[in-house]
Amino acid sequence: MIRASVVVLLAWANQGVAFSVQGFLGKSVQRLGAAKTPATAAAWKPVGRNTDPLKMSLATPPAAPKAPEPATSELLETYIKEHGGNRVIRKVLIANNGMAATKSILSMRKWAYFELGDEKAIEFVAMATPEDLKANAEFIKLADAFVEVPAGKNSNNYANVDVIVNIAKEYNVDAVWPGWGHASENPKLPATLADLGIKFIGPTSPVMSVLGDKIAANILAQTAKVPSIPWSGDGLVAELTEEGTIPLDTFNKAMVTTADEAVAAAEKIGFPVMLKASEGGGGKGIRMSDNVEQLRVNFVQVKARCLARPCS
Repeated sequence: MIRASVVVLLAWANQGVAFSVQGFLGKSVQRLGAAKTPATAAAWKPVGRNTDPLKMSLATPPAAPKAPEPATSELLETYIKEHGGNRVIRKVLIANNGMAATKSILSMRKWAYFELGDEKAIEFVAMATPEDLKANAEFIKLADAFVEVPAGKNSNNYANVDVIVNIAKEYNVDAVWPGWGHASENPKLPATLADLGIKFIGPTSPVMSVLGDKIAANILAQTAKVPSIPWSGDGLVAELTEEGTIPLDTFNKAMVTTADEAVAAAEKIGFPVMLKASEGGGGKGIRMSDNVEQLRVNFVQVKARCLARPCS
């Protein structure tokens, strides 16, 4: 009668953990670390598996090879088609700096990660002034590439439409994100980009022309019969041009360009009155006047803020 037995012994020794097996017909396996005889070594050569007896007992079968995943560009194209889009945006120029640029890149990377599984699905090109570079601004580190632009006031860089458009063309971007402030409310930027086939991430030029200007926006509101407070263009309505803007002659009727014109409008409306640049934002340049004398002084101050912009 053939008898078979299995005995496992684990013991700590100077050589490490000892492992021995006495198996069928008295054959044995050498403990780890012990010298193997040629016969023993030859006995443990299973094809495609670990040849270490202990590790063999713990190892799991190799996983089946995964099917190759679609490239990110293909995923992006598929996503756009499934959501009714007709333009794939792979590279974006960030035409802003500071918090606006930082938040935009972080937000779009987060979107790409959750929707496509790849936060690098969209490439970002940043504009950076020497001041931004010296400050080691966060948005520069987040971008995939940056372009140094002239220093100084924003008309040299972030508010300069020609600078933005030239960079967009040179770096072959698909879209421009303007952020807020700077050139974000300049209708010339989306109009120029549209002529080049580059997407402006924001409103169209006609909408911006009408709603980004206080005079035009008020005339549009009055045309739509929205109740408005008295102002220098009180009662004016207009038929939009083919470009979707307020006709210039109607626009000019609401505008004041001299202190005398401002006084005449104020006397018609009644004091106190507010004087504000037609364009711009953030409340800068607003002045309240209780009488003619204050209005004349405030007009000079607001006009300085207006630069070449009309006042209303």
